[in-house]
Amino acid sequence: MKEYAVVRTKEQLKQALDSETRNIIVVDEGLARNIKVVKYASKAGLVLAVGSAGVAATNFWNPVGLTAGLVGAVSSGTLITAIIALGVGATFIWAIYNNYSIKVKGKYTSSDGDTYEGEVILERD
Repeated sequence: MKEYAVVRTKEQLKQALDSETRNIIVVDEGLARNIKVVKYASKAGLVLAVGSAGVAATNFWNPVGLTAGLVGAVSSGTLITAIIALGVGATFIWAIYNNYSIKVKGKYTSSDGDTYEGEVILERD
């Protein structure tokens, strides 16, 4: 487990989450905005959004499945947009939601004294 990672892209975010980094400093505004949407969502809303995106994607050929996915998408559109924009998959979305607390516009000082500013800082609980 790494102490910290400075993240500018969704690929870097995925790597940091995959390695269970303790502190993730997100410096990209757009990425930070999408993380905030996911982090501040209700658990029920997050379940609906992740499920709706999955239902629509896997059942695009089936009108009933596509309709069910689209109904869920309409009811949680901003959240689904954020999830798609993050592009890290359901496992990582749940990791952000369940395993990290969030600090907005924060500073992080590493154990070796370096200071980093981020749009969002995710701290592993």
